[in-house]
Amino acid sequence: AALKVPGCDDDARAEPAQGAAALPADLQDLAAATQPDAGPATGAPQIEILANGPKGAPNVATVRPIRAEFQGVKEFDEVAVIAHLPLAQRLVFGSDAKQVTAIAVQLHHTADIGVAQARLDRILAERFAAQPLATVDFATLNPFYGQTMQMFGTLFGFIAVLIGGIVLFTVINTMSMTVVERTVEIGTLRAIGLRRQGVRRMFVIEGLVLGLAAAAVGVVSSLLLAGLVNRLGIQWMPPGRVEPALVSIGLGGEYLLILSTAAVLVLLACVSSLVPAARASRMNIVDALRHA
Repeated sequence: AALKVPGCDDDARAEPAQGAAALPADLQDLAAATQPDAGPATGAPQIEILANGPKGAPNVATVRPIRAEFQGVKEFDEVAVIAHLPLAQRLVFGSDAKQVTAIAVQLHHTADIGVAQARLDRILAERFAAQPLATVDFATLNPFYGQTMQMFGTLFGFIAVLIGGIVLFTVINTMSMTVVERTVEIGTLRAIGLRRQGVRRMFVIEGLVLGLAAAAVGVVSSLLLAGLVNRLGIQWMPPGRVEPALVSIGLGGEYLLILSTAAVLVLLACVSSLVPAARASRMNIVDALRHA
């Protein structure tokens, strides 16, 4: 009860089966004598952990857990124990020579994994060449991470294609309406000597300006919206976590992503304006001037 583990009650006692014979008095005394101490007067719990050593021999350690945490993954909750290094070494290696099987290095950013791994490989080759040591990145140790990133990449890529299609047809529709509304203007420009190439260039430039303006407004709006969301302190419970995490939109330092997205939108606007521009350049001058 002190650890607040669901379904684990200190007051629960195994009741003997119906009709079962009672234990002899000497066995009852032996069982009572071998019961582990329930902890100090503060009521701190005490448990025994059993683990197999490198050669298969079982090792037992009696510990007083600080708390029990639910990690959200059943398989992990059933076997995971976080302990100090001396206790972990005593539990795994027993009275044998104490060793360390792995060292986890935590970086500030995922993008630094390649650089850090190359540096660690160089250090191991220079200073510990005789030791059978190797560096393994997080994606190799946890394939689920790579699969999750691929899933989200596919999902967001599909959404980006949909947004690109919407932008494409929206600009085509807008520029087509502009061509219809400016039919007389197009006829006048053609009548005073503007060539078809000039008409096409005019509408493509207008599409470029439209794309630049939309990209600028979109980037500024995204930055303002991201700042607002980060300040609201919205929380959610992600998988594998035991406490809520803040919803954070990290656009700081993602200059390449922002510029590439804006460039793609501007390019889509220019490509979308080619169809209306070609239609405007093929107009008959007389019919365009008579358009009401």
